[in-house]
Amino acid sequence: MRWLHRFIDYIVAKQALADGLNRAGDRFQASRAALYAAGTPLLARAQEAGVANPDPSIEDVLMLIAAVSTVQFMDDEQRERVLRLALAGLRA
Repeated sequence: MRWLHRFIDYIVAKQALADGLNRAGDRFQASRAALYAAGTPLLARAQEAGVANPDPSIEDVLMLIAAVSTVQFMDDEQRERVLRLALAGLRA
């Protein structure tokens, strides 16, 4: 789950990437493809190892991360609490 923490930190810094997760335009297709290529095997390994919930797809995970990272929080501590709640749902 470390990569999700780093990914959220990156998205918070780069809001355009978060917007791109929800767009179908050509401009964001390379970024989307890279996220799927990196995230799919990571999620599959975590699910196979029994440490990740077997239900969500990589699409579900990326939408969850996009949602958590694009909301305005009162402070970094609140963002971290919400992220912990989201990640708890991903754990087996």
